Amino acid sequence: MTQNNLLIVKQRGKIIPLVFLALLISTSVFFLKAVQLQAAIVKEPLLLLLLSATLLLVFMKNKTLSFAGNAELTFLGFVVYIIIKSALANVFDISSTSYLLFIVLLYYGCKSFFTENINFCRSTLLAIATGFILMVYLIFAAYHCYFENGQLTDFYSPNKSIFGILLAAQMAFALPLFLFTKSRAVQLLRWPFITLFLGCLVLLLYTQGRAGWLGLILALVYMAYQHLAAPKTQKIILYSAAPLVSIIFYLLFFYKPGSSGGRMLIYKIAAAMFSNNWLLGIGHGQFKIEYNDYQAAYFASHDINSKEALLADNTFYEFNDFFQVAIENGVIASLILATGIFLFIRQIRRTTIDDKNKHLLSASIACLICILTGSILSYSLQIFPVMVQAVICLAIINSFSPQQSNSFSKTKIKFAKVVLLFLNLLLLIHFSFYFNYAYRSNEAFELKRSGFKQAAKEKYADLSKCYIKDGGVWFQYAQELYYSNQSAKAKVALSIAKKYYCSNEVYKLAAAIENDLHNYDLAEKNYQTAVFMVPNKMISRNDLLEFYLQRKDTVNAIYWANSIINMPVKVPSALADNIQAKAKTILSSLKKKQPAI
Repeated sequence: MTQNNLLIVKQRGKIIPLVFLALLISTSVFFLKAVQLQAAIVKEPLLLLLLSATLLLVFMKNKTLSFAGNAELTFLGFVVYIIIKSALANVFDISSTSYLLFIVLLYYGCKSFFTENINFCRSTLLAIATGFILMVYLIFAAYHCYFENGQLTDFYSPNKSIFGILLAAQMAFALPLFLFTKSRAVQLLRWPFITLFLGCLVLLLYTQGRAGWLGLILALVYMAYQHLAAPKTQKIILYSAAPLVSIIFYLLFFYKPGSSGGRMLIYKIAAAMFSNNWLLGIGHGQFKIEYNDYQAAYFASHDINSKEALLADNTFYEFNDFFQVAIENGVIASLILATGIFLFIRQIRRTTIDDKNKHLLSASIACLICILTGSILSYSLQIFPVMVQAVICLAIINSFSPQQSNSFSKTKIKFAKVVLLFLNLLLLIHFSFYFNYAYRSNEAFELKRSGFKQAAKEKYADLSKCYIKDGGVWFQYAQELYYSNQSAKAKVALSIAKKYYCSNEVYKLAAAIENDLHNYDLAEKNYQTAVFMVPNKMISRNDLLEFYLQRKDTVNAIYWANSIINMPVKVPSALADNIQAKAKTILSSLKKKQPAI
């Protein structure tokens, strides 16, 4: 082979790593609100599609595939158990299942990538890439704040608390790399990074994300313990960490009492869900569907004008990823997951690593500490960029662990590689459809919002034929059918929506549909469920009042008029004032009509 041909091969060998790293960076910066694309809804499907295509190339090119660690096999068993259980329990959802499989493939793709490109992608490149992401955050935060007159943390989605967890995790990942990597390029950037880190620290404070703050504190404690060699210093850090973190956690709990109270309400209702389904769980991905019904049942037997009721809202996450896993998949799955975590920690403790790579390992562990802390207090692992960051760190850590693939024959390893390639190809096809589905659903929504109701309805009808089922899309379709006086068809569409999506708005629409179809008992039940589901929404009580007025049910109309007048207002507004004033007028009119006793 000539020297020119060798150069071409080397250049081609670097293309996939560069593309891979560019896409991993994109998983963070794509969620900036400044990156609009067609709409926010297509960002995640596009990234899933691009990452799947890159993973396919990684699996085809890379020769290394170490998949037989005990912790890894346990986590694989966890995923297989969830998929089989979902299929047997008849709650199988192609979207949630494909997401689980994607996580598995992303992990093995990243691990294979880091194992084979360790010379190309050491601490230097990862430090620069993470520093670049942090710099982008600061630039766009400043631009959004000073040029668009926005809040300093409103430039990122889905919300600033989750962004705080991601920001803290990426800061924890970058810090050891910049401080301890001996690469000349990193040393030249060390002081600019420290300035960048301090700027990100200010940004993190503005997120008001307590989980992010606590996660970064724990990560800093871990880094101090790892990199301060004196045994006495390590003991001081170790023994003072627990009381220090406990005090900080206690203070942070009372920093935002409303948010803390809301979480306690969710935990209380979620505990009832777990107690009713402790062995096998309610089904993977079912929390977002069943929780609001449980909340409605809870407030049906409790005071809906209480302080607790003011904290209620449409809830789709448990705000504790591990507890949500237990609720959805039961004790059996939780034990499998706990075993995997135990084996993973033991694997880390047994990993021997040279000084050249020590900082990359500690950076990955520190990043995971941030993310896992956030997952105890929020739903960070269910958000795409945070999940990708966690998978990358797991892959890096396990790429340094003792390889156990030697116990498997080359034939079995090749078979596993073929299986991964096949699954990756299926996911690539699925995500192609998913991206197209998201794009068309956004088009339908824009048509609806612009007043082109018939065109929107036709788009939704076309989307309803797709094998992908999205509760939000079916809800929008049911709305369009209802508004075009097709209540019978709207009822069918809404029944499908309820299998994938649940909120008080769903029940309000169901009530309106049943009322149109003269099913008044069902309409009343649905209106009441909408009220109890989120008791602090005055408009839901007003809808129920209007229903009783229409039915000329004076007793119930008086009851709900009083309920509206006496209910505490969560967010004062002109609309709330108007509804209460109207309720007072109605109540006065109804009392005059009542016969004297």
